[in-house]
Amino acid sequence: MVAFSRQQSAPSLRKRGSRRAPPHVCVQFLVLLLVVALFCVYVAVIVTMSLNSTNDGVRKKSPVTVPVPKPVTDTGTFEHAKEVRGGATPNMNRGPHSVEKKKQKQSNHQKLPQDTTLKAFLEPINQSTWDIKPLPVRTTTAKDLKQITFPPISCSTFQKDFPVDEYPDADPFLPWIHDVFPTDDGKFIQFVAQNKRRCHTGTTESETALLKHFQPQASLFQHVAVKKFSQNGQERYRLASHQEADPDGMVTRFICRFKPNMQTTLSVFNVDYEYASFRKGQKKMFTVEGHDIKDIHTSQLVFQCPVPPELQETIRSGKSVVNDVATLFVDVIPIRTPPRYGKPGRFFPPRLRDFQDTETPFDASKEWGDSHILPRIQDSGRWENIPICKPSLMTYSPYKEEEDHSAVAMVSDKKPEKKHRLVACVWASAGYATRGERYAINDGQRRLQEWIHFNLLVGVDHFYIYDNSGAHGNDASLKVITDMFPEQVTRIEWPSKVCNNNPNNVDSPGERSSQYAAESSCRLRFGPYTDWIGGFDIDEYLVPVGNYTSLKQLLDKLDSEDTRMFSFGSWRAWPRRSKIEEPVEITKGGKDYCGRARSCFELKVPPNTTMLQAYNCERQRGPKKEVMPAEKQLYRADYVKLHFVHYSTITELTMMNKEETDAAGYVWRMRVQADPKGRFTDELNEATMLHSKSVARQDTANWKEVCKHNKGFC
Repeated sequence: MVAFSRQQSAPSLRKRGSRRAPPHVCVQFLVLLLVVALFCVYVAVIVTMSLNSTNDGVRKKSPVTVPVPKPVTDTGTFEHAKEVRGGATPNMNRGPHSVEKKKQKQSNHQKLPQDTTLKAFLEPINQSTWDIKPLPVRTTTAKDLKQITFPPISCSTFQKDFPVDEYPDADPFLPWIHDVFPTDDGKFIQFVAQNKRRCHTGTTESETALLKHFQPQASLFQHVAVKKFSQNGQERYRLASHQEADPDGMVTRFICRFKPNMQTTLSVFNVDYEYASFRKGQKKMFTVEGHDIKDIHTSQLVFQCPVPPELQETIRSGKSVVNDVATLFVDVIPIRTPPRYGKPGRFFPPRLRDFQDTETPFDASKEWGDSHILPRIQDSGRWENIPICKPSLMTYSPYKEEEDHSAVAMVSDKKPEKKHRLVACVWASAGYATRGERYAINDGQRRLQEWIHFNLLVGVDHFYIYDNSGAHGNDASLKVITDMFPEQVTRIEWPSKVCNNNPNNVDSPGERSSQYAAESSCRLRFGPYTDWIGGFDIDEYLVPVGNYTSLKQLLDKLDSEDTRMFSFGSWRAWPRRSKIEEPVEITKGGKDYCGRARSCFELKVPPNTTMLQAYNCERQRGPKKEVMPAEKQLYRADYVKLHFVHYSTITELTMMNKEETDAAGYVWRMRVQADPKGRFTDELNEATMLHSKSVARQDTANWKEVCKHNKGFC
């Protein structure tokens, strides 16, 4: 009866002609609605957490503001204009839509997942374990690492955004990176770093402690050998001898992990620093004490991460960068071993076995053991999420982004097309402090404009200006000048500071790290596209003489005789008395103002006179001596592998073994003190250099006595 009653009453609850869904369908529909609602709540929570993390978890830079001079032209009429942060002369910032593009770039940064922001993971270092044989295996885990997160990096302003001046000193195994970029063929990611241990090399107690702390920086210049194996489905590495090592792990120092595909490769050095030390005849590459700052070839650390084949074309074509934001990244994980002190030939790879030191060889099995397994990447100190931007010519003007690159769209071994015969690499600023912070020089804009005009006349094709003005303040830069030469000048904003601006004759000599890194960056970025590079300052003028009216004529001669490096003595010239403004004597201030207890004056060059006209009184009669306080060079970009301001420190010849030297047609010499492919200029018949360095107020002290008999001025 009960069942019958339910059957009879059920139809009365439905409208005629309608159908009711079965009960299980309704339940499924309600469950689906509940799942959708929970998913929406989850997304909202994740977005909120991401925004809070972006706003609160990223460490912000605190720019240092230092007064910088107002822009001036050769007539002193440029208006003062405060430069908006940005502008490494990338082509993407040009045109009427630059504001919209900047907003789009910021939007793209916000769309990136949080884990693509640049991070440094700092690993504790216990140097007391370095004396234990074999070297103990590191037992750090991810929870032992300290994480530092940095603000987003735009590709067009990479050098400005990268935290060079915020290097995490607590973990000196991390390379002190100044620049990162892909090679033109997309096969390698090039790194330009500096040796942080060279910044403070004095004998005081505090600097001695710093030298000890920064010993790992020395390790980064020395290779290790590793063997890859699989453990629990993961790639792992162990330290090995050269005989055991994999071919790509025989000479390396860093594990490179590419994202998002998480593939790993092993780094390669641009040069073999240990072999260079051997060829130079150095008894030791590094010392425990660390007072080896005169060994200038160990100032710049340059290495590469090989790109996995499937990523090479994407990187080469620039397609991995969307609206100035990278979509591919690389992590750099240093392989941590103590420095090898002693002779530089203790651990040469097989190609250099003929020069292996047999008295104190480095025994990998004894030093590292046969089962020294490196920690997992997530348990290791590292740089993480370094953006992979476009190749250099796609990033900087005047090489237009709109050019058709399809003709060279495939990765190949072909050398890049030479666009120039001679270029200049310049590290300069609108204003700066001289060594020892003695006084400020504020004539950078005027000097650069005159200097570019002159060098265009004598045959320089293009100028790469690494603008260091940002290291001294944000009120002025060289952009107002470089914009006058849109087809001849490429400006790279380079605000990193020198780590030590002391004079060279003190206990802790100066180390102009920013300048050295800029030079390597310029040579490696743009060297493949030119025959010759000139590394000069904007107060140095290379003047053709004799039968030469152009530097290109001189380069033709140098090529015909197979000269690869051409050097010039650089003595500071005095100004001509008739070419400066009438001195106005300053007697107030004494030592605090004039530097001595006598009078001084502000030496000024009139607007209608160029710096070269004023500062061209040579202090030596006739050709300068070859033994100089300084020298500068023109050098072949494909021959010089490492250059340090005044000198070619490592060349193609330096890196060859005996068999390679014989095959190249060179004469083998075990010790290469002076490269046979270089020579000094004939100053009477080829070219001479005028160094028109400014005379500061303090250097005019006692000027009346010096000039009484027309001495000191021409």
